[in-house]
Amino acid sequence: MADIKTVLREMVIRLARQETNAKVKPLEKKVTELRESCRLQKKLISELQKKVSEISGNVQPDEEIFTVSPEEVEKARIFPTLIVALRKRLGLSGRQFARLVGANRHTVSSWEAGKSKPHGENRIKIIALRGIGKAKAKELLERI
Repeated sequence: MADIKTVLREMVIRLARQETNAKVKPLEKKVTELRESCRLQKKLISELQKKVSEISGNVQPDEEIFTVSPEEVEKARIFPTLIVALRKRLGLSGRQFARLVGANRHTVSSWEAGKSKPHGENRIKIIALRGIGKAKAKELLERI
């Protein structure tokens, strides 16, 4: 009797997995598509905001402070300890530093822990922040 019970149990488990996979796989694909769509929309919104500020004549902190030469970006080396030291030198919390860079506070935390590295605009902003002081950082935070 134990053999039939075991066989039936294994069959039920296998069928349940098949049903679950049949339902979940299409949803995983859809979630991936939606994430990509959100990423593209955020990028488009950022570009449009920059164009609007150019047209209206307003200068945003991004354009004012965060301009770094391509050579400087290429040469710069960003380590987790540098990010921590920079944040502390500017007297910023993780959340404030994240706002200033345009990232999530969890992302900044993972940079500081060495779990990930800043890329693209975030990298450029961190490099640019090395050249400012506490007062300027606080001023930029007020404008954002």
